[in-house]
Formats: sequence, C-alpha cells, structure tokens
Amino acid sequence: MDDAIDLLRNIALDGRLVVGVLGLVLLLAGARLYRLAIVAPGFLLGVFLAMWGLDEYARKIDDLVRLGVMVGAGAVGAFVSWRVEQLAVRIGGSILVAATTHALLPLLWPRAPWFAAPAAGFVGLLLFPSLYRRLLPLITAAIGAIALAWAANRPQDLLMMAGLTVLGAAIQLASGSKSNQKRD
Repeated sequence: MDDAIDLLRNIALDGRLVVGVLGLVLLLAGARLYRLAIVAPGFLLGVFLAMWGLDEYARKIDDLVRLGVMVGAGAVGAFVSWRVEQLAVRIGGSILVAATTHALLPLLWPRAPWFAAPAAGFVGLLLFPSLYRRLLPLITAAIGAIALAWAANRPQDLLMMAGLTVLGAAIQLASGSKSNQKRD
C-alpha cells in the first residue's frame, strides 16, 4: 500500500498525474467540453513551463510547494487562454502541429534541423483558427493523446498516440451523434 502511495505521490509531483487526467478528459469529451478545450492548452503550457523552471532553477523546493507552483502556473495559463480565446485556439494548433512534427520528423528526416518543430508550430499558429471548429473532436483527441503519452513517459510512441487519437475521436463523434439524434 505504501508503494502505491509513493508511486502516486511521485507521479503527482512531476505533473504527470495532472497532465494525464486532463489528457484523458480531452481524449474522451474534449469537443463536448468546449471551454475545457479552450483552456487546456494554456493549463498544460503553464504546467510544462513551471516544471521546466523548477527543474532548471529550483531543484531543492519542497514537494508540496512544487506541486502548488505547477498547478498555479497551469491556472494562470488556463485563465489567459480563457480570456484570449483566439490566442488559445492558435496555441492549441501550434502545440498540436509542433508536437506531431516532433514525433514524426525523426522517422522521415533523421537529421532534421532543431528549428523544424518550432517552425511547424508557427505554421499551425497561422492556419489553425480557420479549421478548428470542424476538427474539434479530432483536435481535442489528439491533444489528449499527446498529454497521455507524455504522462505515461512515452512522448514519442506514435502508435500509442495515433491509436488513442482515433479512439478518442471515434468516441467523441459517436457520443455527439447520439445527442444530435435525441434532439431530432
């Protein structure tokens, strides 16, 4: 029992539990929870930036303070995303395209320059707003799959991410079509 508690505590302290739970919600119901889909990229970005900053500059911080900083930074990112919805859509598109490029590019171009994923993220930033409403079930499933892959410490497992994305999009589309049939 103590081993399970220690494992859960370690997972929670490095942000994987928070990111994993949010990823699961986005995977299964992201399009139905539109506001969550808007604030989630900002929350995730806040958590990731806080984790990076804490790992880089504050390694000797108490565990509870560390978790509080990560959740607080995520909350600030979520608030900013909520207040600036178009920016959140662009950030979500940018993260999705950059993460997908980061995962796929080594397979296609092993010696890709370091700036390939950020450049792809910039393209996603520009093109995403015109596409996101129609692709919301697929997009939220993909962001959820990326978050779950990261939480499982498998950020480059393309098969897992692709499978989760297809599964999540199918679940979201099926649950959306059921609710549309009830309205008719």
